[in-house]
Amino acid sequence: MRPQKYIDVADRLAARIRNGDYHLNELPAERELAVEAGVSYATARKAVQTLVEKGILRRLPNGRAAPLPAVNGTHNATPAQIALLTPAWQSSALLEWRHALSKACENRQASIRTVLFTHWDDPIIATTVQGFDGTFLMPSSEPATEPLMKTLRECGRPLVVLESDWSDSGIRSVVTNPNFCAHRLLDHLASLGHRKIDYFNVQPEHTRFLNPWRLWLAAQHLEGDCIDEPVKPYEDTLPAAYAIVDRLIRSGKFKSKALFCTTETAALGTMSAMIDHGLRPGRDVAVCTADSGPRTAFCNPSLTSMAQLDLVPYATVCLDWMMGAVGQSWSGPLLLQPDDAKVVVRHSTVPDAKKPRRL
Repeated sequence: MRPQKYIDVADRLAARIRNGDYHLNELPAERELAVEAGVSYATARKAVQTLVEKGILRRLPNGRAAPLPAVNGTHNATPAQIALLTPAWQSSALLEWRHALSKACENRQASIRTVLFTHWDDPIIATTVQGFDGTFLMPSSEPATEPLMKTLRECGRPLVVLESDWSDSGIRSVVTNPNFCAHRLLDHLASLGHRKIDYFNVQPEHTRFLNPWRLWLAAQHLEGDCIDEPVKPYEDTLPAAYAIVDRLIRSGKFKSKALFCTTETAALGTMSAMIDHGLRPGRDVAVCTADSGPRTAFCNPSLTSMAQLDLVPYATVCLDWMMGAVGQSWSGPLLLQPDDAKVVVRHSTVPDAKKPRRL
């Protein structure tokens, strides 16, 4: 026998609630819901009331319904809704964090939803941090505005910033490639005999490795040129890196023998331009990146980078705090980061390395 219509509508609403749909937008009024579902008002009302009785929805003072909020990190019948709030572009860091957060949610009563924003004054930011039970924020490359910081500090919900240190502003942060990663890579290049190590960046507002590079050179009494040509926000950095290096080679101004690249895309664009001009990465110019991730092993030549870090433990610690599993207070410093980091040496700096993916 076919289930009654109100059960179909209730199941559909419950699935949306589990996916966090009504943490971004209000649950439709019952008459609107009836029109959307193609059922009578009485059927829509019965579906909503069924979810109220199951502890999935609650009645507001104005009579409308809304998802039941989390209490001490749990819901009566629905999982805690956690947002991954990120700029509206794809990145390897986004994919890795999305996977880690999904894994961390598997053993907890929580679900993760990706929410995109396009600028710091985007209303979706306030809606997300105020509407979800907890939010992980991947910042835009643009400087944060004071109205944004006020919104984040006063949102009243758990918030963790990913891959950027906002701890000085009182906001919990996780950085998996700290500043000392630059020193590990520079030590590696110096161990190969390079006495001049250049810096290359195309990412907008990406300056955190610049001072560590300068300080390391000064401490080692070495030299290096700074090639810092950031693109505009949302511009693709890979073709931009290629174009910059291509221009420098054509003009005879590319003198690098060892190149520290702040990002994977800067390194890939560099190697592609070099190869097109007959220069061999690893032999003519050593190229490395402060990024990490699985793709660096599959470049041709494979790219020397930082070792990939398991993000799940970091995601788990933050998620447990958001859900109240370890109490409401954050234990320890506001900034979480690894104590050490390892360089994975590959063909872009050691062309004759054996089994470079395993070094």
